[in-house]
Amino acid sequence: MKTASAPNGLDLNARSAYIRGEATLAVVSIGSFDEVAANLEAAIEGSGLEIVHVHEVDRLLEQRGRSPGFRCRTYEVWSAALASDLLEYDADLGHVLPCRITLHDQGGVTTVVAPLPRQVMAEFSHATQVGRISRRLEEKLQPLMRALC
Repeated sequence: MKTASAPNGLDLNARSAYIRGEATLAVVSIGSFDEVAANLEAAIEGSGLEIVHVHEVDRLLEQRGRSPGFRCRTYEVWSAALASDLLEYDADLGHVLPCRITLHDQGGVTTVVAPLPRQVMAEFSHATQVGRISRRLEEKLQPLMRALC
């Protein structure tokens, strides 16, 4: 198998790599932005989550005279059932909804990144019930991200 090397020095032995960090889930791919976006949208659809809104971040910046020089899109996703459970428990946690997944292409590499719900929600509540809800959401996000590889 031929090893691909991205301009930033990252060696990609496969078309995509799944990375679980301390606070994020990420997939790094040599696929094109449009290809990874289509795969991401299909994975979201099959995950039990739904897309609430899509922000074309690069276009928004360009409209304000600031071009990032690469494409960047943020998907707001959620599970209505999990959102309802969270808000029923603590309506003050509505600001952590919906979850965001960002897609960008930079330096010949396309990356998809999502914060771990347990990390985000733990910043605002240490309640056991909130932890359970965030783990259920994470259980939907992890296979979704792995499906991109």
